[in-house]
Amino acid sequence: MKYFIDTEFIEGFHKPLFGKRRHFIDLISIGVVCEDGRSYYAISTDFKAKDASDWVKKNVIAKLPDRYASFSDPGTSPRSRKEAMQWKPTKVIVTELLDFFGCWRDQHFWRAPKGIEVYGYYADYDWVLFCSLLGTMMDLPKQFPMYCRDLKQMFDEKFDLSMHEVIKGAMYYPKQQDEHNALADAEWNKRLYDFITEEKIYLTK
Repeated sequence: MKYFIDTEFIEGFHKPLFGKRRHFIDLISIGVVCEDGRSYYAISTDFKAKDASDWVKKNVIAKLPDRYASFSDPGTSPRSRKEAMQWKPTKVIVTELLDFFGCWRDQHFWRAPKGIEVYGYYADYDWVLFCSLLGTMMDLPKQFPMYCRDLKQMFDEKFDLSMHEVIKGAMYYPKQQDEHNALADAEWNKRLYDFITEEKIYLTK
């Protein structure tokens, strides 16, 4: 089963009074789309906006839905209620992700179904962050993949680099919408995969 992921995150360095600076990467939001049509989206309540760069504040955090919609106010729209429920502690997100991927716990380990494939676009940081949510690499569910397939690499391997801009102008090349929304980007990742794996690419005249 193929899964397409995207994350939004805060990255930087902690500066302790003593010792070396430590790199950190904290989850803002995550989107996952499965080839069977299911999707998952959540926003962490644990990140600290003050740690974000100006770019992340402007392009990611400013676009997030309201976390504090009133559930007691009859004037609150169903959409606002639904969006407010997307905000969750990271521990809850982890539990829901394990369930989304069909993982289960036996007496000793978390286990995953056979045949899971995970795809991302420029996926290095997405994958490191995703795995860190589950713990160390040793904590990944048994049979869960230990690598992510990068769509950018797949794209580069299939198409001549000199033709990249032409290919991106192809009639059916997926256009990104609502960029830097994790779910919208995960959905775009799946469309890009479909485009890359099409045997025939229709180019514009």
